[in-house]
Amino acid sequence: MELNIHLPTLLLLSVTINLMVGGLLWLVYRLRDRQTCFRLWALACVTFVAGSALAGARIVIDVPLVTVLAAHLCLGLSPWLVLAGIHNLLGMPLAGGGRSSRVLVACGVFYVTGLLVSHAGDALAPRVLTALWSALVFSVAIYRLASCARTPRLPFQILQTIFGIHGILMMLQVIVIGTSKWELVGLDVDAVLTLILAHHLMLATATVMALPLLAFTQAERNLKLLAERDELTQLLNRRAFFQQGIAAFEQARAQQHTLTVLMIDLDYFKEINDQWGHEVGDRVLSFVATIMTEELRDGDIIGRIGGEEFAAVLNIGTRKEVETVTERLLTKIAKRGYQVGGYPLPISASIGGVAMSAHTQSFQEMMRRADSAMYQAKDKGRNRVEFAPVSG
Repeated sequence: MELNIHLPTLLLLSVTINLMVGGLLWLVYRLRDRQTCFRLWALACVTFVAGSALAGARIVIDVPLVTVLAAHLCLGLSPWLVLAGIHNLLGMPLAGGGRSSRVLVACGVFYVTGLLVSHAGDALAPRVLTALWSALVFSVAIYRLASCARTPRLPFQILQTIFGIHGILMMLQVIVIGTSKWELVGLDVDAVLTLILAHHLMLATATVMALPLLAFTQAERNLKLLAERDELTQLLNRRAFFQQGIAAFEQARAQQHTLTVLMIDLDYFKEINDQWGHEVGDRVLSFVATIMTEELRDGDIIGRIGGEEFAAVLNIGTRKEVETVTERLLTKIAKRGYQVGGYPLPISASIGGVAMSAHTQSFQEMMRRADSAMYQAKDKGRNRVEFAPVSG
């Protein structure tokens, strides 16, 4: 098997590309409020370059401590830094979490120990260890990306594909080295490994180009969440709630479905703030938001639209179903709200509801009628629900 690939030229090209991309990632790190993931990815490029340079140095010097041990430690550190950057981007510790991270740490200890033992002996053993270690790191990266529920999914899927091919190439390298060592198959090992290296370098370049794409899409996602979410309760803010509510109303009308709007206002909330302070009041608001998130369905629209005012759009229309939901809300708020953060706070709420009908003109109309029904609930003694009559 003959390949017209000049290995020194390939390594030089790899070093140049990784230095350029590493410098770009470092520049992005400096310009983007020193976001740690970019620094880690830049260091991954630098360690890959250092490992490649040290490995190539064995052509002119015979010092296994440098050309084998240090080289493979750098080459093994590079994929881990990529994974650590992904962990940082996803808000996890750099070492990750859970069983997979414990397995990774144990295998890392085994990897370093194996390099210490074998670096001065068989030259193929460190290559096998580094390939196995890299394949494991890429597998953990695939698992992390797959288990993350964030959107958009395309950057995650691109990186999963690249990491999967990385892992396959690393395992193929192990197989080639193993078959040549035991002479199971007649292969030109250097030619095959050179081909694998060529593909690996292309994938490494693709990886460092895809990582900023992942970071930028997540930054955009976070900005969107900041624009749409109430900072205290993490529910939809007033503007986003009305946007989604209007869209749900138009969809229900087009499909001839029905929905229900609820207005929820906490009883005597001003007294809680006056007696215990705004910090305790904020705890109460967060507590009520948690109750609503737990009790309502994933498809329902929930928002905080005022100081102590919440609203919800339920994709159910029958009076019995809505009454069940509202009574459960009132019960949970009163039952679990008798003490919040160690403070004796007898919390209750008043709820006004309105069901969509064929004569309903707009979502804003439903909100006005639900608000009026909520004030009727307050006038009738609070801690209760009142429904607006069906418009006709």
